[in-house]
Amino acid sequence: MPGNVRGEGWLLHFHSYLVVSDAGVVLVDAGVGAAGGEAAEWLGVVGRLPRLMGQVGVEAADVDAVVLTHVHLDHVGWVSDGVEPAFPRAEYVVQRAELEHVRDGATYSRRIRPIEEAGQLRVVDGEVALRGMRLLPTPGHQSVVTERAILGGDVLVHPAQARWPELTYVYERDPAVAVTSRHELLALAATTGVPIAAAHPHAPLTANASAVTVPTDGADACPPYKL
Repeated sequence: MPGNVRGEGWLLHFHSYLVVSDAGVVLVDAGVGAAGGEAAEWLGVVGRLPRLMGQVGVEAADVDAVVLTHVHLDHVGWVSDGVEPAFPRAEYVVQRAELEHVRDGATYSRRIRPIEEAGQLRVVDGEVALRGMRLLPTPGHQSVVTERAILGGDVLVHPAQARWPELTYVYERDPAVAVTSRHELLALAATTGVPIAAAHPHAPLTANASAVTVPTDGADACPPYKL
C-alpha cells in the first residue's frame, strides 16, 4: 500500500468524509484544524477541510449534521473555534460513552464545550439512524454505515490491520475491544460488499484488505476522492 509509506516510515493521513444525499449534508469527523490549533501543533500539519469542502460547493452553513466518530484532536479540529460552533446549523452527534470519557479533558473544553453550550450537541447511546445512515458503536467510538461505504474512524488506523486485525495501536484504550471491533467491521464490510473508508489509511479498503483505487493526478499526497 504505497500510499501509506514515505521512505522507510508510515505516512499517516487524516480524512474526514462528506455525505451528501436527499436527506441532507453530513460531515463525518472534522479533521486536524487550523494553524495554531492543538492538533496542527502536535502533528506538524495544517488541516484543509474548509478549502476542500469549498471545492465541492459546500459551505459551513450547508452542513446539517456533524458526526464525531470519537473526540481525538485530529477528528475535532474544525468543530469550533473555541468560542462558537464552526457549523452554525448542524447538530453534532457523539456517543455518550465517548463524551463522558473526554468531558474533563482539554479537547472537550476547547472544542466540544462551545457546541454543548450552543445547544447543538446531540448525545446518543448505541446504534441510531441518522439521515439515511446508521451510526454503529465500535467501542470506544462509532462508525457510520452508508450504502457506499463504512466510515470507520479509527477502527483501522493502518492498512495492515485489515489483513491482521489483531495488530493494535498505541492509542487504543482497550486493545482487546479494538480487535473485536475490527473483526466485526470487517465482517460487516464482507456482508454488505462495501469498503471501509477509515480516517487514516490512504485509500478505502475492502474486507479482504485490498485498496479501492482512487483517481488522482498525482499532484497531491492525499487528494479528495469520491466513493
